[in-house]
Amino acid sequence: MRRCTDITEETPFSSFVSVLPNHFGTHMDAPRHFVRDGLDINALGMEYFVHPKTVLIDLPKSKAEGITKEDLKPFEAQIKGADCLLIRTGFESNREENQDLYQNHGPYIAPSAGIYLTETFPELKTIGMDFLAIGSLDPNIPDSSSPPECHRNLLGYYTGKFITAIEDMHLKDIPDGASITLFINAPLRIKGLDSSQVVCLAQIDCKEEGGLS
Repeated sequence: MRRCTDITEETPFSSFVSVLPNHFGTHMDAPRHFVRDGLDINALGMEYFVHPKTVLIDLPKSKAEGITKEDLKPFEAQIKGADCLLIRTGFESNREENQDLYQNHGPYIAPSAGIYLTETFPELKTIGMDFLAIGSLDPNIPDSSSPPECHRNLLGYYTGKFITAIEDMHLKDIPDGASITLFINAPLRIKGLDSSQVVCLAQIDCKEEGGLS
C-alpha cells in the first residue's frame, strides 16, 4: 500500500494506491481461472452473485480430506433447487490457530464432487467453503485430486458445465438450523479478471430466536 496524498493546506483529501492479489482472502473463482475460454468474473450474470435459495450443510473435515460425491449424496434433496451451496467443514478454525495447516494442508473439493455437482444440479450457480481453496496443496493427495484437477472439474474445463466457487469463507458464526433467506457475494467486476475478492452478505432467519440477523 502506498500513500498518494494526505490532507494538508495544499491537498484537501487523503488517498492511497493498494495492490492486492485477486486470489487473496475471501474470493470467487470464475471459470476463466482454469479454463482459457471460460467466463471471467465480469462476464458472469447476476444470478452468480445474488442467491435467494442458499443451503448450508455441515461436513466436518480435517487435514487433507476430500469432499467427495459420496459425502454430498445424503444432502441431495436439500441441494436440489438451490442456487448456492455453502459447505461448512469447521476447518476455518485453523486460519488463526495454525496458518501453515490452513494454507498448505486443507480439505478440498474432490473431482468426483465437482462432477456430481455440475451434472446433477443445473440450478446451482455457486458453492462456498470454509477452507482455503477448491484444491489442497498437501503433497500426499493423489495426482487424480491435484489442485488443477479439483478446479477443472468444478469450473467446466472438461464439459463446459461449471459452478463458481467462493474460497476462504467465514461460516462458523451462522447458527445451527438457521435459514439463509438471501445471500449476496459482491465482487470487484473488473473486465478480463479471472476471479475477484467478494464481500459476502447473508440475511439469516434464526427461527429459534425469532428474528433476522
